Amino acid sequence: METTLSKDVQEKLDMINWDSLKDKYGISRDTFYTNSHLASQLAYGQMTDLVFASKEDFSGLLSLRANMDTSGEKPEMKVRAFTMEKPKTMADTLYLYRQPITSEKVKEALLATGEWLGPDGKKMGGHLNANGGRPITLNIDGKRQQFLVSLHHPTNRVVGMSLDSVRSYFYDKDNNLRGRGMYGVPFTEEQVKGLIEGNAVVHSGLRKDGESFSCCVQFDAAKREPAISHPSWLKQAQKAGAEIAPKQRQEQQEKAAQQQKASQEQGQKKSGGMKK
Repeated sequence: METTLSKDVQEKLDMINWDSLKDKYGISRDTFYTNSHLASQLAYGQMTDLVFASKEDFSGLLSLRANMDTSGEKPEMKVRAFTMEKPKTMADTLYLYRQPITSEKVKEALLATGEWLGPDGKKMGGHLNANGGRPITLNIDGKRQQFLVSLHHPTNRVVGMSLDSVRSYFYDKDNNLRGRGMYGVPFTEEQVKGLIEGNAVVHSGLRKDGESFSCCVQFDAAKREPAISHPSWLKQAQKAGAEIAPKQRQEQQEKAAQQQKASQEQGQKKSGGMKK
């Protein structure tokens, strides 16, 4: 099949048993081979956007997730499908790997919603955080492990990613930074440490196209990568340099212009007084 996918993505998709997926869920391989966004999500272990699945006894929307399985004679990408769940509330008990999430702070962060102004000045709304803001500890196969926790919003599922896996995303086996970043600007080591702990960090600089940017970033366990976030402390982050709404930016520019004008007038008065 002729595709425009990268070699790495296509190699991983070729390791999926598409005949089995077709029989089980009625999902065609063409759905992914002809959509680079869906293909990348599946190849890199993310929960995919919703796709339409149809067979004799089922018809609906599913999200897929693939994981590398090396237990057999040759490596294979095993795929699981997830249906949409009802939206979670604070009255619900949230589970990860069938274990309850006992941290109320994490639960509150996962479910927090709000409104903000987008770059175009239009009001937007949604979840405020990309993860629970801190790791949680679970007992997996008799071993205590730490996980970052996120909600996969298309399906409302709770998704976790071990801190070891998050570290591996940023550091190679020799503990060197891999140069991960956003908009072509790598994260600093300080930012990486914050992201691994679930914090939101302010990231800014010049994009590859030369345009300046400033944004809040958290690590999204469902996406398996950093994501633009609107944390509950957005106002504090804005003071630290995050992007601000156009109206607020205009007010600040006008205030700065007034201060500059007043300073110039004061300087002219002093200059005139000296000449006398």
